[in-house]
Amino acid sequence: MVAVPARLLPQAQRETGICVVIPCLNEAATIGRVVSDFRRALPKATVLVFDNASTDGSAEKAEAAGATVIRVPRQGKGYVLRYAFDRVKADVYVVVDADDTYPADRVADLIEPVLRGDCDMAVGARQHFVQRDAIRPLHRWGNRLIVSFLNLSFGTRLQDILSGYRVLSGDMVRELPLLAPGFEVETELTLETLERGFRVLEVPVQYRRRPEGSRSKLSSFKDGYRILMTIMTLLRDYRPMTFFTALAGGITLLGLVGGVIVLSDYVRTGLVPRLPLAILSAMLILLASVFFVTGFVVSAINRRFAEATALSGRWREDRLAQDLTA
Repeated sequence: MVAVPARLLPQAQRETGICVVIPCLNEAATIGRVVSDFRRALPKATVLVFDNASTDGSAEKAEAAGATVIRVPRQGKGYVLRYAFDRVKADVYVVVDADDTYPADRVADLIEPVLRGDCDMAVGARQHFVQRDAIRPLHRWGNRLIVSFLNLSFGTRLQDILSGYRVLSGDMVRELPLLAPGFEVETELTLETLERGFRVLEVPVQYRRRPEGSRSKLSSFKDGYRILMTIMTLLRDYRPMTFFTALAGGITLLGLVGGVIVLSDYVRTGLVPRLPLAILSAMLILLASVFFVTGFVVSAINRRFAEATALSGRWREDRLAQDLTA
């Protein structure tokens, strides 16, 4: 069942359990078609458009197409999804961009594995069926770089972590903390899902070019930087040993280079003419040691926190079972 606070959605809800969440910022050229397509593909679902302070009449076009519009004044896709997940309770969430680049007729292929319990999040992966010019060359290269870096860092084999087309189980959504404010929320969503033991399934879907009049809000460099910083932050939080060891290794290498230069001068002349470099090299080696130990400490703390979280979840399940049998 979909439960939405009455102040947000005054109409009676259909008891389907499927909610289509469409974040929208100035997509008047496409939002009407997106709403119509998903209402046609999921006639019993609740379709909600979260208007993120649009100024081009997107909200009115969404309402005219039959969606319920909820306004989120604080801009940022991450804020919109957090607002939606906090206020709308559903068994299954379908999250899709409002730019009409994803096919609504494939939504059943994403919903079915979630309903069967084969996965907790199904992602519409765009890698194999991308229309010509649908993704700018710089974005395509950046996507590959980010995916490769993430797979290397977290030991995953994902193909598309930035897709805007996902189906999520309600149980999983209720356990995911989302903090990212903007487009980097997709990266955070994927990594938080994996790190908490939930299952991700990628389903190949077509990715169409934007229709005439629709403009991308993604900034190649600003949002790319934010996505990389999100990966680094999550790597620090969930793989502290990997993060701090890599950091310590890089600093150690710099210290060793300086140390070799100082040592070669000493072997050749018996003097240390580059005293500042010698001090800097020693400090870098010491700093690397501190980072390495920090990795051990944070890793141990994370281990204890994970154990406490697991025991807390088990306690909640036992308490729920007792309440049901009481």
